[in-house]
Amino acid sequence: MNRVALYIHIPFCIKKCLYCDFHSFRFDLSLIHRYTRALIKELKLFLNTDYLIKTIYLGGGTPSILPVESIEEIVQTIYGSFKLDDSLEFTIEVNPGTVDEEKLRLYKTLGINRISIGIQSIEEEELKILGRIHSGKEALEALDTAINVGFTNINVDLIYGIPNQTLESWRYTLQEVLRRNPTHMSVYGLMYEPGTPLYKALIRNRIKPMSEDLEVEIFNETQEVLSTYGLRWYEISNYAKDGYECRHNLTYWRGEDYLGFGPSAHSLVGNTRYSNTPNIKAYVELLDRGKSPKIWEERLSPPERAKELIILGLRLREGVSLCDVYRRTGVDVGRIFSENIERLISYGLLYKKDDRIQLTEKGRLLGNLVFEEFY
Repeated sequence: MNRVALYIHIPFCIKKCLYCDFHSFRFDLSLIHRYTRALIKELKLFLNTDYLIKTIYLGGGTPSILPVESIEEIVQTIYGSFKLDDSLEFTIEVNPGTVDEEKLRLYKTLGINRISIGIQSIEEEELKILGRIHSGKEALEALDTAINVGFTNINVDLIYGIPNQTLESWRYTLQEVLRRNPTHMSVYGLMYEPGTPLYKALIRNRIKPMSEDLEVEIFNETQEVLSTYGLRWYEISNYAKDGYECRHNLTYWRGEDYLGFGPSAHSLVGNTRYSNTPNIKAYVELLDRGKSPKIWEERLSPPERAKELIILGLRLREGVSLCDVYRRTGVDVGRIFSENIERLISYGLLYKKDDRIQLTEKGRLLGNLVFEEFY
């Protein structure tokens, strides 16, 4: 039986954040109901297949925007369509502006055992720059409510590098979150994605990016502070208490199999990757006609697979075993990339122990430069 991770894409938002380039649509209750019916049809296409689900992740978009009835229907369909691992990790992403105690209690009743809260900041000016729909007070209230409802596995997303953000304002956000003792934190540097409103404001000189020196100072201090709370980095942007690493995301970083459902969702099974149509209306219409929404498929060659395993695996603290890559692909990456690896070691970006390569502290800051060596 093939153990896989399950990703469910909920592509709706009240409004799109100004930095976001993810595939999403504005809230439309009629479309949400049609989409939910279509998603259930796609899930049922996998009835009686030989998959054991080890993790489920409801992401978006904003999954917590859905009516509780829709979430319940989706979850029950998953339970009725797949075999589930006894130690199932089940995550839902929530936005503080669209979640309340009633929803959180329902999620827990349905067997969802991990909450990921997109707080980003608790400073009002920073939230405004990002285009978030919630206040700092609402963000902390959502975290408090999740704790009071009884969730013991909670991730908090934060963003640094926001225009006008200071070291002091970052410390305030970080300390207020840490006082509540989350088990996992995802800490991302702000990216200016082409086409987003924030990117357009940047190139028109309406906002000024944070200095590189301050970003590095925040990055280094954050790691030190989180470690004092028992949150150890295990992926470039992710920190967890022992045993609370996100098993769903580890599936991606370790190059293991996953199934994606919903528009634009990707799947990887063995060496085959495929994706669904990004067009939500086409997605609904195809499933209404009993057809698969899959529109693209590729079979990865052994060298392509090997490169991917290195690039994804290097994001992790554990790094990459070159012997494991050879075992899985038949490609001797240690020989093919020997010069690249030695060069990165000489630059202080990688270190090698036995057959395993890992990022150094400096390598974490310059990860993209490291990854480029393996394309």
